[in-house]
Amino acid sequence: MGLPDVPTLNVIQLGFGFLTNFFAFNSQGFIEEAVIDSASNNGKIDKHAGYLSLAIIYAVFTLGNFVAAPIVDILSPKWAMFFGALCYAIFQVGFLFLNETYLYISSAVLGFGAAIIWTGQGSYLSQNCTKETASRNSAMLWGMSESSLLAGGLFLFIVFTTTGSADHIPTETINILYSVFFILSLLAALIFALLRQPAYPEIKDKTSYVKLMASTFELMFTKRMFILAFVFAYTGIEQSFWTGIYPTCISFTKKLGTNTNALLALNSICTGFGQTAAGFCFGLMGDRMRKIGRDSIVLLGTIVHLIVFVLCYINFPADASLKKTNDSALIEPNVAIVLITGALLGFGDACWNTQLYSYLVDSYPDKSAQAFALFKFYQSALSCAAFFYSPILQLQWHLLILVITSIIAAIGFFIVERISKNAIYDSQEIHKIQYTMTEIENSSSSVKQADPEMLY
Repeated sequence: MGLPDVPTLNVIQLGFGFLTNFFAFNSQGFIEEAVIDSASNNGKIDKHAGYLSLAIIYAVFTLGNFVAAPIVDILSPKWAMFFGALCYAIFQVGFLFLNETYLYISSAVLGFGAAIIWTGQGSYLSQNCTKETASRNSAMLWGMSESSLLAGGLFLFIVFTTTGSADHIPTETINILYSVFFILSLLAALIFALLRQPAYPEIKDKTSYVKLMASTFELMFTKRMFILAFVFAYTGIEQSFWTGIYPTCISFTKKLGTNTNALLALNSICTGFGQTAAGFCFGLMGDRMRKIGRDSIVLLGTIVHLIVFVLCYINFPADASLKKTNDSALIEPNVAIVLITGALLGFGDACWNTQLYSYLVDSYPDKSAQAFALFKFYQSALSCAAFFYSPILQLQWHLLILVITSIIAAIGFFIVERISKNAIYDSQEIHKIQYTMTEIENSSSSVKQADPEMLY
C-alpha cells in the first residue's frame, strides 16, 4: 500500500496543526470558568470573567470574519493560519499572570486570530479537495482536529489526579496547564508554516480587496446563504453549550462528587471520543457517504442532540450553569449520564460540522474563503450571544433555545441540500440535451455530405 497522495498528505498535516492548537484551546475552554472561579476567591478577578472572556472572543471573531477573506488572500492560507495560531498563544500566556484587563484584551486578539485561522483552514482544505474527496477529507480533518479533545482530556485528567486538584485549582496547577497550552500554540504555528502549497490552488483574478469584501456581502444575501444562516447559527449556540456551559454545569454540580475537575477531564475525553469516532467513521465511509447523503447525517445529528438536551434537563439542577449548587434535578445527578451525554454532544456536533464543511467545499469551490468566513461569522455571532446571556439564564432556558434552533436548523439544511441536488440534476439534464443535439447535428451533417446516389 503506497503513501497517500499529496492533497491527502496536505489535509493530514493541516489536521495535525489543528489538533495541536485545539489541544490547548479546547482544553482551556473546558476549565476556563473553573480556573477563574478559583482565582476569584482571592479577589483578583470577577467570578464570571470566563463567560465574558468567551463572549469577547466570539464578538471579535464575528466582526473579524468580514475582513478575514482578503487577509487570507493577501497572506495565503498557510501564513494566515500561522498568524492565527500566534494569536492563540498570546491568549494562553496571559493565564500565567492572570489579570482581568489582559484577559479581555487578549480575548479580543484571539477572536481576531480565530477568524483568520478558520477562514484559512476552509480555503486550504478547499484547495486540496475535489468533488469526490470533499466529504472524505472534511470528515478526516474534523476527526483529527477534534481528537484534540481526547488528548487534552487525558492530559487534564492526569494533571488533576496527580496534583490533587479536586474542587479548587491552585496557582501551581494553573501555571503547569497554561505553560503547556502556550507551547502547543507555538508548535501549531510552526506546523502551519511548514505546510506545502495546495494541490489545486484557486485561480485568482485581479479583484481588488474591496471587491473581495463586497463579494462576501453579496454571497451573504443569496437565497441559499440566507437559509444556511439559520444552520450556522445553531452550530454556534450548541458550540457555546458543549465548550463552555455544559462543562460549567459539571463543575458546579456538587452532587456529582468531590473531584469535579477530574470529571471535567473525563467529559473532555468522552466528547473527544464522540467527535473523533464520528469524524473518522464518516471519513472511512468515503463514497458511501455520498450515497447516504448529507441530509441523513444531519438528521442523525439532530436526533442525537435532542436526546442530549433531555438528558441534561433530567440530570442537572437549574442553577448548575450559574453557581455551585447541592440541588438535584429530576433525578439525582449521575456521573455515567454526564459522560454519556458528553460523548453524544461530541458525536452530534461532528454530524453537523462535517456535513457543513462538505457542503461548503462542494457548493462554493471558487468562493471558499467567503463561504467559510460567513459560516464562522454566523457561528461565532450566536456563540457570542450565548455567552453573553449565560450568566443570567438557568439551564432549562438554554436547553429550550437549543431544542427550537436545532429543529429550525435541520429544516434549513434539508432545504438547501434539496436545492443543490435539484441544481445538479438540472445541470445534468441540460448537459444530456446539449449532447443529444450535438449528436443529431453531427448525424445530419454526415447525411448531407454523403453521396446522393446512396440516398436512393
